[in-house]
Amino acid sequence: MASLDASVRGEILALLLRLRTELGLSALVVTHDLGLAWNIADRVAVMYLGRIVETGAVEQVLTAPRHPYTQALLSVLPEAPGAPVVLTGEPPDPSRVPSGCRFHVRCQILAGGEAARAGVADACRGQDLEVLSGSGESQVACHWAVSTAPSRGAGLC
Repeated sequence: MASLDASVRGEILALLLRLRTELGLSALVVTHDLGLAWNIADRVAVMYLGRIVETGAVEQVLTAPRHPYTQALLSVLPEAPGAPVVLTGEPPDPSRVPSGCRFHVRCQILAGGEAARAGVADACRGQDLEVLSGSGESQVACHWAVSTAPSRGAGLC
């Protein structure tokens, strides 16, 4: 939708919202536009290298992100507090996904030593977790996020 004229984009969004309200319809919208997700979604899923790394209610995921990739994405928005997170290195080749967490080679938490202090650095490098299903609370795919807030959900980093 990003390449659409603003008025056409507005009409399409209004139609989607009207269909949801009047008919109770649901839609899956794939976007890179976090503002769009915030305005039309009830739930959001953030993906990295073809894998969902965080999912939950849009308000929860976009205001209190738990996965380092989601945090990095949101940090570059103009209204984000603090300095943007600068990811180092190049994204991995999707045909040669790294072992462990797909994000670990660019993870600012792992690079900053926080994961080592939390005792999860080896798990980040060697063990890929599945996002657990559930309702309500957000789900995150990250060893570090799970280790620092074990009561908040399951992880997959």
